[in-house]
Amino acid sequence: MNNLDISNLLKPFLENEIISLESTIIDATTNLQSASDDSICFYHIGDTSDAKTLFLERLKKTKCRNLILSKNIEVEDANIWVIGHENFLSAQEEIANHLFPNENKIKIAGITGTNGKTTVSFLAMQMSSLLGSPAISIGTIGIRSLEKTLEEDILSTTPSYLELRKIIHKYQDTYKYIFMEVSSHALAQKRLSSIELEFSAWTSFSQDHLDYHKNYQDYFNAKLKILDSTKNKEITIPSTEVDLREKLADAGVVVDLVSPLFDESIDIGFRASYNQANLAVAKRLVERITNKKVSENILRKLTLPAGRFESISYGDHIIIIDYAHTPDALDNICSTIKTDFSDFNLRVVFGCGGDRDRLKRPLMGQAVSKYADSIIVTSDNPRSEVPSEIIDNIVPGISVEFKREDDRRKAIGLSLSDLASKTVVLIAGKGHEEYQDVKGEKHHFSDREEVLKFISERENV
Repeated sequence: MNNLDISNLLKPFLENEIISLESTIIDATTNLQSASDDSICFYHIGDTSDAKTLFLERLKKTKCRNLILSKNIEVEDANIWVIGHENFLSAQEEIANHLFPNENKIKIAGITGTNGKTTVSFLAMQMSSLLGSPAISIGTIGIRSLEKTLEEDILSTTPSYLELRKIIHKYQDTYKYIFMEVSSHALAQKRLSSIELEFSAWTSFSQDHLDYHKNYQDYFNAKLKILDSTKNKEITIPSTEVDLREKLADAGVVVDLVSPLFDESIDIGFRASYNQANLAVAKRLVERITNKKVSENILRKLTLPAGRFESISYGDHIIIIDYAHTPDALDNICSTIKTDFSDFNLRVVFGCGGDRDRLKRPLMGQAVSKYADSIIVTSDNPRSEVPSEIIDNIVPGISVEFKREDDRRKAIGLSLSDLASKTVVLIAGKGHEEYQDVKGEKHHFSDREEVLKFISERENV
């Protein structure tokens, strides 16, 4: 595709006249930081007060010289053009159809839900691949195949529309199926757009992301949009999600209900009721999309994704690292631990992400207080906020003994340093993540590494 073709494709959408493209265009992206000099970048200008400043900072660092903006912010540059918000996605679709043609070789299943999206997509990818139908999963832990991580950093749970088209185009000759996490943000922003889902699932529904959505109903409505992209207009949910089932029925949605798979022969992590539900949903999606039966033998070969009920032994104690970062997720995992390890004490280390739903912070404290014998409240990804102030928001919900330590590394060490009797230490919130987001900078940090480092140092004393 030559530059004249691209110019002609974009011309109907532009608010300012396109003069010339600075280099030969072979790629399109929405990520300005990684955009190359032979790509065209569609950059969405946010509504925050610092949106222009952030764009100008990124503009100085980028190699890309051909930019399309979603609104005019009066930047004088011959190679920056404006497409109004109402045409921004349509223009991307035109470019994607030419640069990343979808030949409908690969079938896609979408998974939405407050919790469980990563586990379901990861389990489904394994099941399909073990059935002889190569698949990949897309989501929070990157792009994964049965054998390896194909791409680790995809910036968001559900990539942008352009990035999704690029991924589908890239892998359509190698894999038969994609099992993809679909976030409420992605649905509200129409990132699926012309992308069609063979089947979809909704794992759970509870409070989260009310910093982005106006209210609980708006959050529900955003997730409901997954049906707009689903071919058969029905959705698979676990039978344990009674409230969700009722809300979907009230909305006139056709529901495919599945019961949790309780199987004692499957690893400890799967004995949790919510993981049994995740397992059942994944199995249903795979069987529907492949038209093959998932055997018990295949189920026994499955593993959970990193940072999901990941356990490490430490003497008589058990350390569990988990991504649980909502009130419902914390309630579920703490309840499971108290049931499965009834003769152990439970200590929980957790915090809340900065610049996110503030209303859930005391609710997180309440959820943990129902089960924990002791609590250490710490930082998560504070982003632009002050960790101690986030902790101040959590504390009103806590009703049992607790300590506070802003530094997450110190908090983990503190949680492991004075264990007198058999204890399960749950370190929640970050799971697989290998960074901590502080003031816009991502510093290397891994809960798992910190735990292993502490144990190693104690063993070598």
